[in-house]
Amino acid sequence: MQVESDGSQEGLRQAWVRFTAASSYEEYCQNWLELICIRIENVSQAVLVLDMDDSGFQPTALWPEKTQPDTGLTSLLEECIEEGTGLVHSLGSGVYGAAFPIRYDNQLMGVVALSIRVDQSELPKVMEQIQWGSSWIELFLRRYYSKEKNLQLYRLTGAVELLGAVLAETGFNSAAMTFVNKLASEFDCERVSFGLSKGVKIQVIALSHSAQFGKKMNLIRRLGGVMDESILQRGIINFPMSESDNKLLVDREHAQFSLSNGNENILTIPLHSGENYFAAVTLERDSEKLFTMHEVDQIQSIVALSGEALRTKYLQDKPWYQHLWSATTQQVQQVIGKGHPGRKLALISLALIMVFFSFASGTYRVAADSILEPSVRRAIVVPFDGYLEAADVKAGEQVSAGQVMCRLDDRDLTLEKLGAMSEKAKLQSQYENAVAQQERSEAKVLQAQLDQNDAQLELILSQLSRTRLLAPFDGLVVSGDLSQRLGSAVKQGEVLYEVAPLDKYRVILWVDEHRMSEIQETLQGSLILNSLPEYTFDFVITQVTPVTEARDGGNYFRVEATLDESILQLRPGMEGVGKIEVGERKLIWIWTYPLRQWIKLKLWEWWP
Repeated sequence: MQVESDGSQEGLRQAWVRFTAASSYEEYCQNWLELICIRIENVSQAVLVLDMDDSGFQPTALWPEKTQPDTGLTSLLEECIEEGTGLVHSLGSGVYGAAFPIRYDNQLMGVVALSIRVDQSELPKVMEQIQWGSSWIELFLRRYYSKEKNLQLYRLTGAVELLGAVLAETGFNSAAMTFVNKLASEFDCERVSFGLSKGVKIQVIALSHSAQFGKKMNLIRRLGGVMDESILQRGIINFPMSESDNKLLVDREHAQFSLSNGNENILTIPLHSGENYFAAVTLERDSEKLFTMHEVDQIQSIVALSGEALRTKYLQDKPWYQHLWSATTQQVQQVIGKGHPGRKLALISLALIMVFFSFASGTYRVAADSILEPSVRRAIVVPFDGYLEAADVKAGEQVSAGQVMCRLDDRDLTLEKLGAMSEKAKLQSQYENAVAQQERSEAKVLQAQLDQNDAQLELILSQLSRTRLLAPFDGLVVSGDLSQRLGSAVKQGEVLYEVAPLDKYRVILWVDEHRMSEIQETLQGSLILNSLPEYTFDFVITQVTPVTEARDGGNYFRVEATLDESILQLRPGMEGVGKIEVGERKLIWIWTYPLRQWIKLKLWEWWP
């Protein structure tokens, strides 16, 4: 194959002229493809597809013009887009298809494909020619996107500057005046107006370079009609409309306003938040200054950003009762209007629940912190002064009736016992001699001494028996640990141990004073202990005492109750929660009673 034959020099020159003189995007791509096909001979068909917008890859140029690529070339294009690399396929009958991807910053932006009849040996040269030629399209894409980025940056800069000026104002009215004045000076407008939707009509809030204006002026009324026309149609109206504008929009109000006020070019942009259109901006120019598409896009970007800030300032400046009314109205509309099935279902469910609990009854129970105490606490005290010899048990251990709990030192008492017994033997001998000698007076004296000695010996034996302190009954030692006091002196009456039975307990409940009005003896209840949550114990109130205690910032009364039955796992000092059953009440009464009681007390406190 001979690339650039002598016979094609004039056609190539003309193609270059058309390519360099291209004034539009479509002409540039079409002339470039024609130039490639002239430089590479024997091209029967060529196509260029580019990804320039959200519609994906679309044919941008065809050669010959107004033709459609055949099935083989289309398949080659799709494969090249999927693979992202250059491909050469045989299309049959000596025809080859060559496709090459066009990239922009490592992103696939297009594919050029040619159907060409050449020898297989010439295909590398063809691919090289296509690769070199594709740099023109890459250059075009870089210029195009650079221009778009600069344009977006320019729009964003203007929008941010205006937004900053709006946000710098403290109130809504001053922010609206700043907004229209900035727009008027930035885009060389005769007048810029801003209006808010109030009810079914637009109310003009601010006019550029006009601090005050009458609300009943003809100008204001006509401006409101112009803004209403744009909002009702939910579209931008650029009057007078060009052929490229949306002809479905009606511009009658704009036309009448233009005739009556002299400014022939009017641009109205509605502002919306979601589906709610809340405001509009109208810009006016004289007849010599049309609003171009570039300006319309720029103004729309600026107005959309600052309009939301103005709306926020307007809502913030409203008094509290208007905020309350708006919120209430919105909630009511969501409940009775269309949509929001979840909210409606929740409201209906809440109403049904309230109706049910207003008629349903339940047991009113008063909850109270509780503690388990033994019904009896027997004290083991020192019978006489002495010394502690041994301690066989300590607090927390179980004891049986008659079990030795501790022992006192009995050595002194034993010696006294021996002395008393020796003295008794001596007196007995003297008494018998006196009787034998018939000395009655002396015998009586000795008999009295013997009786005294017997009493003293009996006292010593009694003290000896009490040196062993025994458990009075089967139970639990609830206090007392003498292991560190062995050998120390103890005083008569000193408490060494406390023993409680394991089968008899009482419950102490601390009832809040706000719930005491209906608590009385014989009421029943249930108790659950922290250490035994799997068991429920029934009890009966036996005594309501006037004793109070400050607990957790409140005042609580002491109420005593007895358990109906007990289990071996119960221990004195266990805590839990008891509930006293007062009687049947409506469920709504049970749940609202604390609140109603609190409200009554507060009203009584506040009422003069």
